[in-house]
Amino acid sequence: MATELVVKKRRPINKKEARFIKEGFLATHNLDMPIKAGKYEIGKTEDFDVFISKGNIIALIMDKLVHLTVRGLLANSLETGWVQVDMGAVPFVCNGANTMSAGIKDVSPEIVKGQYVWIREENHHKPLAIGLSLMGAEEMLISEKGKAIKSLHYIGDKIWNYGIKD
Repeated sequence: MATELVVKKRRPINKKEARFIKEGFLATHNLDMPIKAGKYEIGKTEDFDVFISKGNIIALIMDKLVHLTVRGLLANSLETGWVQVDMGAVPFVCNGANTMSAGIKDVSPEIVKGQYVWIREENHHKPLAIGLSLMGAEEMLISEKGKAIKSLHYIGDKIWNYGIKD
């Protein structure tokens, strides 16, 4: 069981932060979200900042980049930035494992090494996790061994469970 995520300095976003996050979603996901000051919250964790909507973390802010969490991905349809894994890889990805090249079945063609990506399953294309690509799209498709994506967040982890009380 994942330990609880500690979010400090949680507060409503200001106009400058709203603009930064809106521009971040456009740059990272080509997603035009109506982000307004005061409607959302921002908080700090030990390793990254979080963007909170209605008590749920919907985006991570790392390295001055804004990336949707799995919850954020579920609420928005995205056409880019995905890596598709076979059903055999799903339990491992959902348990926080890094994504191996052998389990990758398809890739959004614009992905480059060092990019934040989201991992989806092959049947329904539902998001499972987000991670950092360790290779580009073409290399992911031709490589048969090795780590392709470093796992950063997945369904059921402390980011996913933030705000949910048993």
